[in-house]
Amino acid sequence: MARPLPKDLEDRIAGTAKRAEVRSVGVFGFGLGTAVGFGLGAAIFGAVSGSLFFMLGAGAVGVLWFLSWKRRKTKKK
Repeated sequence: MARPLPKDLEDRIAGTAKRAEVRSVGVFGFGLGTAVGFGLGAAIFGAVSGSLFFMLGAGAVGVLWFLSWKRRKTKKK
């Protein structure tokens, strides 16, 4: 079992860890909401060609991929 972190180190990294957790939950929620939204749209507007919904869904995934790739990497000194 690992030893607990020293209190000063724990206090220093607490904010960063909390922001990272909130960001990851937000991205997961956005992705899940997008998938559910496209699923509902496909179910409601079934008369429209299925390839349209595939293209919209693939475009949304592509935008998410692009935004995650383009995110700035910050270095702390």
